[in-house]
Amino acid sequence: MPSHPKHDTLARLLELLQAIPHRRYASAPELTQALAERGCAVNLRSVQRDLQMLREHLPLELRDDSKPHGWRWKSTSGDGITGMSAPEALMVALVEQHLQAALPASLLDSFVPVFEQARQRLGRLGPQSGTLRWPDKVRAISPGLVAQAPAVRRSVRRALSEALLADRQIDARYAPGSTGQPAHYRLHPLGLVLRGAVGYLVATQGGGGPPGFYALHRFQQVELRPEPVQHPQGLTLESALSQGLGQFGLPPEAPQVALRLACDAVLAGLLTETPLAPDQHMQPMADGRFEVQATVPNSWELRWWILGRAAAVEVLAPAELRDEVAASLTAAAARYAPGPSADTAMRR
Repeated sequence: MPSHPKHDTLARLLELLQAIPHRRYASAPELTQALAERGCAVNLRSVQRDLQMLREHLPLELRDDSKPHGWRWKSTSGDGITGMSAPEALMVALVEQHLQAALPASLLDSFVPVFEQARQRLGRLGPQSGTLRWPDKVRAISPGLVAQAPAVRRSVRRALSEALLADRQIDARYAPGSTGQPAHYRLHPLGLVLRGAVGYLVATQGGGGPPGFYALHRFQQVELRPEPVQHPQGLTLESALSQGLGQFGLPPEAPQVALRLACDAVLAGLLTETPLAPDQHMQPMADGRFEVQATVPNSWELRWWILGRAAAVEVLAPAELRDEVAASLTAAAARYAPGPSADTAMRR
């Protein structure tokens, strides 16, 4: 399955930014060759267009007094940053703050000078600057309980990012959550997935089997191997997720479900403003509630959403999901039945 054009363009631009030197000048042909060595095949004209476009937004310096022209990052002066406007510095600072977990460690290291330039540029603004104070005025809030991110070994994060960039197999010492006992794995990395506060490596164990999801914080050691990754036919990170893989314990053969539920008027109003799916349909019921129909992912998030609104919603279909929710609510109700609480029993 071909990769998404936007993803290819972003990857090429990131590789190009990493290849541009800070001290000496590099010509467009040299940068084209550098991209080829990084596994990014692109023609000279495309690199030249990319450089001109990046120059409009980033502090790149063009030496055009000789042939071929040379490119490098602009150097900083003693009193501030040349070539980076305040809005651009704000954008770079926000990227550093919110995308660190999604970028490979080697790429983050190469952008340290750019991040430092952004901090210096913002630091030159007065304390009353609206641009400087903008990050204090915007927050992204999770709709649910926010768990703390587990610690991931820096050596593990770096090795995994290098393996993904080079498309190479890894030997790993990994402790599955089911046993807690570390074991050796030979893995073929396909990509990284961020799910809430936890990052996962999506990888196969070779032989064409389905990919697994390996929590980054459970890796104890990772070593790169020289062999290239064996990609299952037609399987990409995007297709794996669209097939429902990663919904631990749920049947991957049913990634989408035709959901029918009954809800009260308050929840119906919220769903009118923020529908569950593009095909959501709602109609009033005889008992004053509203029936909602929508095609939604068969996910744990769906189950948590339903259970979190148990007093306001009733699953009508599919029957399997209704039975599953009913069993969870029955077990929960039993724990709150009248009688001695668990805390009281423990004190005895």
